[in-house]
Amino acid sequence: MPVTYRPVTMDEFDQFDLAVVRGFSAHPDPNPLFKDFARRVFEPERSVIAFDGETMVGTSSSVPFEMTIPAEKTLRLGGITEVTVSQTHTRRGILTGMMKQQLEAHHERGEPLAALWASESVIYGRFGFGLAVIHEHREIDRRHTAFAHAPEIRGQVKFVEKADAQEVFTPVFDRVCDRFPGMIRRTDLGWEAAITDFDGMFRKAPDLFYVIYEVDGVRTGYLMYRILHSVTDGHADNKVEIHELVAENDEATAALWRFCFDTDLASTISVGHGAPVDDGLQWMLSDPRRLKRSPYDGLWLRVIDVPVALAARTYSEEGSLVIRVEDAFCDWNNGTWRLEGGSEGAICAATGNAPDISMSAGDLAAIYLGGAKPSELARAGRVEGATGALGRADRMFATARKPWNVVDF
Repeated sequence: MPVTYRPVTMDEFDQFDLAVVRGFSAHPDPNPLFKDFARRVFEPERSVIAFDGETMVGTSSSVPFEMTIPAEKTLRLGGITEVTVSQTHTRRGILTGMMKQQLEAHHERGEPLAALWASESVIYGRFGFGLAVIHEHREIDRRHTAFAHAPEIRGQVKFVEKADAQEVFTPVFDRVCDRFPGMIRRTDLGWEAAITDFDGMFRKAPDLFYVIYEVDGVRTGYLMYRILHSVTDGHADNKVEIHELVAENDEATAALWRFCFDTDLASTISVGHGAPVDDGLQWMLSDPRRLKRSPYDGLWLRVIDVPVALAARTYSEEGSLVIRVEDAFCDWNNGTWRLEGGSEGAICAATGNAPDISMSAGDLAAIYLGGAKPSELARAGRVEGATGALGRADRMFATARKPWNVVDF
């Protein structure tokens, strides 16, 4: 019997939820909060599910978002998630079938970008996704957290009650969101997920603490963190685990890191993707070698509508580029595009001119937010172009801050 594809209905949610859990080689959690939240987030009409007869053998869904692009404005984005193929039906083209229909549906809805968090980094390049946001895990021994240089800390860190966290944090987050390409705007459900911390609940971690940094009554940064308690030979050996550190200026950044570093009875401080990679922390430290940094792939981006996406952002240098994009998966992108852009905006349209540079759709996604340089990808054999054109592309696509995103989906 051939595999068929269609959206599911809310009446089929329990079957869908079980298929997702099994697809990720996990077990259902008995805590009803998990399924209740998943049900409230789920938009069945945005799902593409594979069926073998009446049995779900593949799952995928999408969440509508707005993402900041290099223009301090947002663009519509489809957050693709819950992508699984049943262990009984692997290597039958089911993932390809679901991804094809998902991207076509995003195109029909007028969503020029899609993104996902990849459970395995080898999967999604063949579907035109590019590694657009690099994250890093950081860890440092508290004994080596002295600052050699740092902005003056003039304000005060204050604890915030969990019930008040969204109201207090949202204005700070929204201002910071404008400054980082790749940041996804948070809805009320997004804030509920971040503050509740379902991942922490799943691994039975302690509850989060919430703090705000303010100067003369003006709030400029916030922090969500927890203490992982440990005692060795009667001595506390606690770990400060940063869930999210968001600051709109360098002073707030230094103040919130200093607050974490000064936690009594702690031995180490760590953070995953809850802080930007270019926040300057290593340059503040007296002993930067002690800061362990492990980069890893974060958000994978898919440019679904090339001319719309390229025309929507601004560029750091006025210039013109003719870009050949190879896109076998979304054939409406496959072609040569003339981009003329600068700090005030851009236009992009199909052209018959010879290309200055050539790349795949995935490599265009990698450079779109400013996370990778075209010349860097050229050195890897992924992008083709003359030295002058690559240099011009580097300068045009450059951004003031590295891409960053803290919103999971």
